Amino acid sequence: MNRLTLGLVASALALWMGQLAAQTTYPSKPIRLIVPAPAGGPSDAAARALAKGMNSGLGYEVLVDNRPGGNTGIGAGVALSAAPDGYTLLFALASNAGLPHLSKTSPYKSLAEFSPIATIGGNTQCLVVPPTVPARTLAEFAAYAKTSAKPLMRGSNNVAEDMVAGQITGALGFTLERVPYKGAPQMLPDLLEGRIQAAVLPVGASAPHVRSGRLVMLGCSMSERITALPTVPTLSESGVSAAPLITAHFVLGPPRLPAEIVERLAAAVRQAAQSSEFRQEMERLLIVGSFRSPAETRDLMLQAEAQYVQFVRETGASID
Repeated sequence: MNRLTLGLVASALALWMGQLAAQTTYPSKPIRLIVPAPAGGPSDAAARALAKGMNSGLGYEVLVDNRPGGNTGIGAGVALSAAPDGYTLLFALASNAGLPHLSKTSPYKSLAEFSPIATIGGNTQCLVVPPTVPARTLAEFAAYAKTSAKPLMRGSNNVAEDMVAGQITGALGFTLERVPYKGAPQMLPDLLEGRIQAAVLPVGASAPHVRSGRLVMLGCSMSERITALPTVPTLSESGVSAAPLITAHFVLGPPRLPAEIVERLAAAVRQAAQSSEFRQEMERLLIVGSFRSPAETRDLMLQAEAQYVQFVRETGASID
């Protein structure tokens, strides 16, 4: 056996031993789950429920690390540059798929750069207004915006909200002035007090205030009405023909995450997602959707990205 052959055999053996070690010893310490949204919102609550459920399956604690800002780009950038060892993960929003197409400052060119691990349910996005706004339907809101003496202000903290707002304003022919926030918890005080006149928010973040009468929900981006809010119409029922926005939370790893670690983590997510405690929390948060495998997750990521690409192509939208 010549020296070249011996070298190739040695390299293959080293790779196999490394993969075997990763499979048999991972994890050996706590895992960080980066959430690109602030604490207190529905995505944060879902991440914490998932992390708690994964602890028993992995034998080590999964710690939530909130990194809001940059339209979810700051947290995603931290995860993107992490070592591919399975100890730093990203709890991505589906809106992360749109960031590279809406912002020149995105730390990645495609969400497909990350290693897909699993998918759990996502946040349905709904347009809400304070009761001081004289509108109880989307048509009334559009008419009010068109005749208002000054532009109406819309709070925003991620690109999913911007896309849904763009679908609404484009279909109904009016404009809103975008006001950026780090997250829903920071936006809500201004919305509830009427300092801004509208927001597209996850249904779980706004539903308690709708039930208390402090907000009015005008429409939601999904194919069917929400069971818990049966009087709120879908956007399509209100004249917005655009396809409902794909909503999901993706559990992702840095690029080149070894397959053995991906499989180990996917199994832990599946186990957590099947627990009654986790399902009850998702129902409380009004988060819909089911577990998806790594391959299914990659497919859904690409579908979500395609929605944003089409939206940007048709509207020229940007958040820079």
